[in-house]
Amino acid sequence: MTRHLVTGAGGQDGRLLVDLLRRQGGEVVALSLADLDVTDTAAFRRLVARHRPDVVHNLAALSSVGRSWAEPETTDAVNHRAVVGMLEVLAELPGTRFVHASSSEIFGPVAAGTADEDTPLAPASPYGEAKAAAHLAVAAARSAGVAATNLILFGHTGPGHDPGFVIPTICRQAAEVARGGRDHLELRDPTVARDWGSAADFVRAFALAADAPAGDYVVATGELHRLGDIARWALDAAGVDAEVRRAPGDRPHDFGGVRGDNRRAARVLGWQPRTSLRVEVEAMVVAALEELR
Repeated sequence: MTRHLVTGAGGQDGRLLVDLLRRQGGEVVALSLADLDVTDTAAFRRLVARHRPDVVHNLAALSSVGRSWAEPETTDAVNHRAVVGMLEVLAELPGTRFVHASSSEIFGPVAAGTADEDTPLAPASPYGEAKAAAHLAVAAARSAGVAATNLILFGHTGPGHDPGFVIPTICRQAAEVARGGRDHLELRDPTVARDWGSAADFVRAFALAADAPAGDYVVATGELHRLGDIARWALDAAGVDAEVRRAPGDRPHDFGGVRGDNRRAARVLGWQPRTSLRVEVEAMVVAALEELR
């Protein structure tokens, strides 16, 4: 039986991954940010010594790009320096694998419109900078002999997504329209288009990476979707016909138009997206309707 240690287990992806690994017959030690201060390398060393995991999946992070502008030091401490500490510990344990949640934000805006594992890193936010530094630390540890993998995750969502993010907000608004709580849906910029997929799909890549050659892998759908179109899907799923209005203000520091090339993940990990974004959005609207009921 493979023993997995999952950090960030209290978040959307962490909960999904813990459930998946247990269904697959693995033994899982699940740690939320409340259970482990990931910036405390000594505490991480004690946990690893106690549990002796075969695989460490690092999903612990401050996940808000917007928040990173207000808290750059904290973002770097959690999203970068904590990863360096984990890698130092695992360098002392030959045979323990490390699977890290990297991010498409490491690329920033990409002129070519498509990013793969060889695309230069050009982060455009403190969040992206911290993730890029952690990404490079994982690659360096791998060169030094640690079985360390970067999964470069593009946007993904699901019914368990933090409600502060844009797609859960859209789904919640559509449910509120259906329940009579509002008469329209608002977006700051309906034209923003990104490569978004299903969170349940994306966590499968962690399980696959646990048994695959260590490396860097883009996990993405390869398709772009506009927020305005996602809003129409959400309203259709809620069974209502309402106006989508542009809210005052802009989405600061935002950019779109970058899709991921997942061919390496398909070839080496055997990973492909299975659930369309529209199907995921429909499930999120149903969940929001149930919550409001």
